[in-house]
Amino acid sequence: MSMAIGVTQIYRQTRAAVAMPPHDRVWAACALGAAALVVFAAFLPLWQMTLNAPQYPQGLHLVAYGTAMEGDLREINALNHYVGVKPIEPDAVLELKLFPYAIGALVLVVGASAFVAPRRWLRSLIALTVWAVPLGLLADMQWWLYRYGHDLDETAALRLEPFTPKVVGSTEVMNFHTDTMVGIGFWVMTAAALLVTAGPSVIRFVRDSWQNTGPAAGAAALVLVTSITLLTPAPTEAAGPDASIAASIEAASPGDTVQVPAGTYLEQVVIDKALVLDGGGRAVIDGGAQGDVVRITAEDVTLRGFIVRNSARTVSNEPAGIRVTADRATIEGNQLEDVLYGIILDASDQHFVRNNRVSSIRELPAERRGHALYVYDSADSLLAGNVVDHAKDGVFLGFAVRTTVEHNEISHVRYGLHTMYSDDLTLRGNVVQDNVAGASLMYSRGVAVFDNEFTGSRSLASGYGLLFKDVDDVELAGNRIHNNRIGLIMDGAPRTPGHYVTLRGNLIAYNQVALQLFTTTGVTFVENSFVGNLQQVESRGGDLEHRNQWSLDGRGNYWDDYQGFDANGDGTGDIPYRYEGVYDDLVSRNEALRAYAHTPAQTALDLAARWFPVYRLEPSVVDPHPLVAPTIGLDIGRTGGVNIPAALASLALIAGAGAVFLAGRGHERAWM
Repeated sequence: MSMAIGVTQIYRQTRAAVAMPPHDRVWAACALGAAALVVFAAFLPLWQMTLNAPQYPQGLHLVAYGTAMEGDLREINALNHYVGVKPIEPDAVLELKLFPYAIGALVLVVGASAFVAPRRWLRSLIALTVWAVPLGLLADMQWWLYRYGHDLDETAALRLEPFTPKVVGSTEVMNFHTDTMVGIGFWVMTAAALLVTAGPSVIRFVRDSWQNTGPAAGAAALVLVTSITLLTPAPTEAAGPDASIAASIEAASPGDTVQVPAGTYLEQVVIDKALVLDGGGRAVIDGGAQGDVVRITAEDVTLRGFIVRNSARTVSNEPAGIRVTADRATIEGNQLEDVLYGIILDASDQHFVRNNRVSSIRELPAERRGHALYVYDSADSLLAGNVVDHAKDGVFLGFAVRTTVEHNEISHVRYGLHTMYSDDLTLRGNVVQDNVAGASLMYSRGVAVFDNEFTGSRSLASGYGLLFKDVDDVELAGNRIHNNRIGLIMDGAPRTPGHYVTLRGNLIAYNQVALQLFTTTGVTFVENSFVGNLQQVESRGGDLEHRNQWSLDGRGNYWDDYQGFDANGDGTGDIPYRYEGVYDDLVSRNEALRAYAHTPAQTALDLAARWFPVYRLEPSVVDPHPLVAPTIGLDIGRTGGVNIPAALASLALIAGAGAVFLAGRGHERAWM
């Protein structure tokens, strides 16, 4: 009898536990639903990244799950290696290994709470635990991205300043654009957290409201919403000016010249017929921060004399001040300001872009701006006489062939000139100054660089006048490359055996390092002038002596530290110039030693290397026919070919010497 009573009591207690009061049933439904959502989310993508680069027009993709990463991981790691970012190795990520256990424990806790009647504080703790999964995922991903952007390899081909990729949003690094976003699994986990946090309260409110008011409340709500909808006036578009540019284009015939009166036109303009559209220098087209300001979709269009401003800001859509998608456009004499991208020539040929002034959105950081002049998948275009500043890249050429870029002024941008997979280019007479880097010429063939000036690039991230990476058939002549951190960087120059890269008659002056050469170079240097550089040549990777040619037809280069002589007066030294760089080698190992540059300590080291072969390094340069006079001077800031800074320095030395002489004479007279 006592056993039967005990069994009956256990049955009643179990039934009471299962037959929960209404509010416990609500919690049970929410808890079980949240547990199911967490299980479902564990098999879905949690985070995704798209890496866009000119050499990958379709982009590279990476998708992160709780236990694995999928996508173009090999290609992304190859690009990361190029800029010194450590490879992404999913097998080494501890979080991916722990994820299944963490999800299992979470599902067990949340699911078990459905079969008990937890107190309020315990429900809050369970809700916080569920929230910790998506929020912890974001925090952990951001931490990994921070580490990738700050733990950089200093021996990489390109040196970057530390950066922090965004876990959600867009990040610009050099010519790479990264878009990141959480995946559907993240949102499902967020829904699970919302369900256990607010689900019970919302369900009770809806249930109680329905029980108190019934269907009449629903009908009243429907009537109220319908009334508000009918009584609210439909939105209307803002009226434009009486004579809009769009109306003028619509009224014109192909071949007409349309003179647009002065004024501000709040509209996005589409030119879809062959016209000459002339703003007289006073007509303003304001795009209202919506997409492109001007789109040219017809051939043989001329657009001149406008102030174009206020494009959209969304980086992923690349909104432009002027976008051209048809052949033979002439864009001249315009001023573009407060536009994300300036002038885009997209998949069209034979354009003239002349005498425009272009700047991006100045209040944006440099990495968020767009290119000023952007030529993509285009041929046979001329970009001349433009003034560009405060953009991402001054001129970007991607898959652009037979393009001429001449007599432009480019300043305060990331790369002044940037080419990717663009052949048969001519860069002539441009002034590229005060940028992160002067010119980055990559993966191109048939490039002529004549009479340009590259100066003022001193950033520790890049800070070079020119970079050549994997190029063929390149000729540099008459350029002035001065006052940069590094004058020229060359890697894969030429890229293909049997092709050439030649530097003739250039001035490479007053740089911290004149030449930084990788062992993949085979460059011919002839009649160049190396003046005032702290370091002539820096080797990256090994011996350079026999990889490059330092003279041609009995003519070498001028080196201001050459200590030979010219007995026969033929303009070339009678003994070879050798650059061994003992002091530079020590500086490369300990940067603090640079403080002794141009002091007796450096002179002693160089003399020791000459006098005692035990200290001698393999030379980076052996120029058999060094020139005894420079072939080109620095014309900037000069009158009649006189170097004003150098002349002032000389006058200061003369004045100082005279002062010392007079002081000595006065001292001598005082004792007489």
